[in-house]
Amino acid sequence: MVDIRTLLFVISDGGRARLVRRVPDGGGFVTVEEMDNGETLRALKAERAANPATRVFDSVGSGRHGTGKDDSDRLAKEAFVVEVADRAVALVRQDNLAAVYVAAPPGLMAPLRDRLAASVSVSGSLGKDLTKVPDLELGAWLEDARYASGSGD
Repeated sequence: MVDIRTLLFVISDGGRARLVRRVPDGGGFVTVEEMDNGETLRALKAERAANPATRVFDSVGSGRHGTGKDDSDRLAKEAFVVEVADRAVALVRQDNLAAVYVAAPPGLMAPLRDRLAASVSVSGSLGKDLTKVPDLELGAWLEDARYASGSGD
């Protein structure tokens, strides 16, 4: 069992992240830092709208199809979670914390956990986007983190 007061909660999706700690007196959770990747994602969407993917005609019939697969959104989101993980590692070391607990959408969980696990202990995870959940309501999702043993996916 992990002392929940020694955990850093990393709550992220591809567009925003919050680094959250338990209030020392056990009264709840508080966001200690926020990160935003929204501008990068908006710029990618605008660029894609200005330069749409090449379209080709179907060899049979009148259908048209886009060529190639545009992974720019996914790549930008994965690059952002690397930044989030690096910042979380720095905060864990700065505050001498025991471990991190990760809450992120399932599609971003692996890159985030892998980057964190290379440097700090990951006590558990929750495959859920909690970035818009207010601090006062995080207890409903994170209170059981003390019992985590590696995965809550």
